[in-house]
Amino acid sequence: AERVVFKVNPHSHTVLPTGPACAAGKVPAVSEQTKRRGRAAAWTLAGILVAGLALRLWGIRSGLPVPFNLDEYAHFTISAVKMFGGGHNPNYFQNPPAFTYLLQVILSVAYLTPPIGSMAPAIDHAFNTDPTTLYTIARVTSAVMGVLAAWVLYFAGKRLWCTGVGLAASAFLSFTFLPVHYSHFALNDVPTLLPLAIGLYGLAGVILQGRVLDYSVAGLGLGLATGTKYTAAALAVAIFVAWATRLYDDRERGLRELKYLLLAAGISLLAFVIVNPFAVLDPHKFFYDVRRQGRLSAEVAKLGTDDTSGWAYYLWTMFWGFGVVPLAMAAMGAVVALKKDWRRSLPFAVFGLLVFLFMGKQLRFYARWMMPIYPVLAIFAGYFVVESAKWITARFSGGADRSPLVAGCCVLALALVGPLVHVVHNDLVLSRSDTRQMAKSWILENVPQGDKIAFDLLGPPSYYNKGDALKGEPAFAIRPLPRGSEIEKFAQNLSPAVLEGFERDGYCWVVSGSTQKGRVMKDPSKAPGAA
Repeated sequence: AERVVFKVNPHSHTVLPTGPACAAGKVPAVSEQTKRRGRAAAWTLAGILVAGLALRLWGIRSGLPVPFNLDEYAHFTISAVKMFGGGHNPNYFQNPPAFTYLLQVILSVAYLTPPIGSMAPAIDHAFNTDPTTLYTIARVTSAVMGVLAAWVLYFAGKRLWCTGVGLAASAFLSFTFLPVHYSHFALNDVPTLLPLAIGLYGLAGVILQGRVLDYSVAGLGLGLATGTKYTAAALAVAIFVAWATRLYDDRERGLRELKYLLLAAGISLLAFVIVNPFAVLDPHKFFYDVRRQGRLSAEVAKLGTDDTSGWAYYLWTMFWGFGVVPLAMAAMGAVVALKKDWRRSLPFAVFGLLVFLFMGKQLRFYARWMMPIYPVLAIFAGYFVVESAKWITARFSGGADRSPLVAGCCVLALALVGPLVHVVHNDLVLSRSDTRQMAKSWILENVPQGDKIAFDLLGPPSYYNKGDALKGEPAFAIRPLPRGSEIEKFAQNLSPAVLEGFERDGYCWVVSGSTQKGRVMKDPSKAPGAA
């Protein structure tokens, strides 16, 4: 076999074979060892993804037929059902509708109903009598998209650095708590990770090669991700930074790629409009809802929210949402990567930092709103796993030429043991009967029919019906408790006078739950009457 020399271009990071063999037009053969490593990587990735899917499907029917998560009940699935025969304008843009449209297409396939211009009596009947199947389909869709995001992230990490980084990044996204937990619900947070990972794959290509295809893929991922969750728009800044670094290295090349950057912008806008067409067809409603969501996030705090800054809150959530050890690895990995090759690392770091800074300045915050940066955390944590494995192997191999594979597996296992304990415990809980359903069953079996019962605001209206149907016969004689347009205003309206009213009107049964009690007792001074 002829010797082949490879030369690395330090600016484009491409690897070019040179020498007599290549000059003669011969392509170096792939060794059997390389093939074995490729097969091993493929099987390892498959194992990660299968295990990640199993963790997401375990407990997937939690709470059903009642979707107790307020956002899951109020958005996406119900909107997809209403679109059959009711038009395709969601008339709601505080959350972008891409996930809603996807669910409509999937439900149309499942129930053999055209998604456009047709009634769907089977879907309507299922939703109004027992929506378990509909919500299960929607939740499985979310879970599968979460696994696919981990799959695409493998290729992004591999492209940016190496196969080991890709495998470790995929494992971090597959097994950390928050991405697994929210895969159990038909919300848009986990589905956003799939187009976002596609955008990050394109971003890696822009950093390394700057081809028109790389810019196009990055723009496509940006548009689809933003059409699923608005905060993913920060990827646009990362793409610009990647182009700017290439311009900094080579002005002529950067100017040549400017048209590619504009193409990426055009593709992203087109993709956004395709999955959110009424942003153009109904611009007044679209911009009104987006501004309203901005005001709610920035100006209106919810009862029970931590009395702290968003930055401190989100940092705390990442300790349990991503894991203490994985988060430390991600931070150290980012520092090392920026020090070794800032051009390659900076766009990814900028994206994560920008989302963190923007979301942290809001007055209203939820742990899941920070999930768009989890793929970036996973990539940097994966980079640290590989680099630390190399260092450990070199330090303790005694000069022998050994593979860092074993060390890398040990480091990765050490990082994931904590998150996996929480994931498995959480899945065990989700797979059991919901305590709210148990309370309802006990009341139906033990409370005489017709007795008056006062409930906290524990779930959607269907919870209080017989059989949990959306449209059904009420199961209880319920006192209409004070409630506002938002769930936390229910507790703010409670007072001892309400208890006196219960006694006066003959309500002998009161059902209370931590959905309300937890948000009050976190700081009783904010709702003293309720406390």
